[in-house]
Amino acid sequence: MSAPSPQPDLLRRILIVDDHRLMCDGLRLLLQKLPHAEVVGACGDCATAWQKIGELHPDLVLMDIDLPDGSGIAFTRQLRAAFPAIKVVVLTAHAEKVFSDDAIKAGAHGYVEKTKATTELFTAVQTVLADGTYFPAPAPASSPPAEARHVLPAREGQVLRVLLRGLRNKELAAELKLNVKTV
Repeated sequence: MSAPSPQPDLLRRILIVDDHRLMCDGLRLLLQKLPHAEVVGACGDCATAWQKIGELHPDLVLMDIDLPDGSGIAFTRQLRAAFPAIKVVVLTAHAEKVFSDDAIKAGAHGYVEKTKATTELFTAVQTVLADGTYFPAPAPASSPPAEARHVLPAREGQVLRVLLRGLRNKELAAELKLNVKTV
């Protein structure tokens, strides 16, 4: 199954936030291959990222977890609170499940380990730009990494993010404008 495509007539703007210049340059070159997407900037710290977000108005931020002036997870939480329309895909060298769980709780729309193939990054970016979420299925500890991926429809991802904040069904229904029975 291939990832959904963003609206074909809409150019989506991507900002890369990673403190390794080589990583930023490599991501920029790779993402040039995506149709209907443009890397509009790259930076290596939270302070510069805030400035660039205000100037460049990205649709998607590729966010490293480890930044010199703060946590990419904490930055994601602040970014999503201030700019709820901006989508975030967290990039990391950390394979531990706790990091992907933290990314979900912070409001990220996707999570990709830097050790994965380029195709996984493309799938994550395209899925998130098409209003979905992308969180790879964790591999069992005793077996090699699974190739299966869980790609949730946009609404299910939205419900999951709200659920992870610990809201009760009635609160979740009110926030998402759903019937309590639907929740």
